[in-house]
Amino acid sequence: MQAWHYHLKRRLTATELPLRDLLRREWLIPKSVYHQLRVKQHVTVNGVYQSVNTLIHPGDLIELTFETNDFRTPLPNYHAGQAAQTAVLYETSDILAVNKPIGQKTHPNQPWENNSLFNDVASYLEPQHCLPYIVHRLDMETSGVLLVAKNPVVLPILNRLIKTKRIKRHYIAWIHGQLNLQQGTIDAPIGRDPFDKRKRKVAGTNAVTAITHYKVLKQASDRTLVGIELETGRTHQIRVHFASIGHPLVGDPLYDPQGNQYVRLFLHADRLHLLTPFSYEPILIKAPLPAVFNQKVLLKKLPK
Repeated sequence: MQAWHYHLKRRLTATELPLRDLLRREWLIPKSVYHQLRVKQHVTVNGVYQSVNTLIHPGDLIELTFETNDFRTPLPNYHAGQAAQTAVLYETSDILAVNKPIGQKTHPNQPWENNSLFNDVASYLEPQHCLPYIVHRLDMETSGVLLVAKNPVVLPILNRLIKTKRIKRHYIAWIHGQLNLQQGTIDAPIGRDPFDKRKRKVAGTNAVTAITHYKVLKQASDRTLVGIELETGRTHQIRVHFASIGHPLVGDPLYDPQGNQYVRLFLHADRLHLLTPFSYEPILIKAPLPAVFNQKVLLKKLPK
């Protein structure tokens, strides 16, 4: 059975609080995992198992041991891909951030597939005896920063940080036309398109809340470069929201009527503001902007 060990020294500037609050409220350890730590006595303070009511002081050493069966998350199982294809932007013993290329799926849809990003990442992590866990996804046509958990310990913590907007994802996109406002918010629920199973639409079937914030970065005569932050993370959210206000993303094969004329979908996840689990150190991860985004005239496909 695999185990993960953490030796965490409380900062000298930290406030005193009960061990229970440190584990559940500050470190965001899920209730079921917290229960296992207690039952197995896999949490110690300065080398001794203590009641969860114990007051933790600055400088105290907290040691945690997690085992595979502490987690409900199934072990990932990916066929080997190409490790050399993995473009690493940031890495620790818990976390990997990669630069996803355009045209590659985040994860396989079928068990036998071996050409997704996660197949490549699985091969990259194999020498470390780690497995990749999905934290969030990028559409196949989108490039940029993608965060990967390297163990089941930090996966639910990262999920909570994203859900509570403490991890922030930023995108850059070219859209058709010019916006009236230099910055704004699109607040429109997104659901399934009842007429096309590939697509989503505003106020579609089983629509859920979707909120997108944007800021104009540059304007050309017939298109605009925008910076985007998501408050929610729905499938195709950015693409659907801008199409719904009459400004589809340039090169979008689903929502831009002229999409098939361009070399790519002009959407890139350029930055991710990370808080590292347990230490909560702020880290800014950047994915270089593809050169094609800087073209004065966005590249179109060559005539066949």
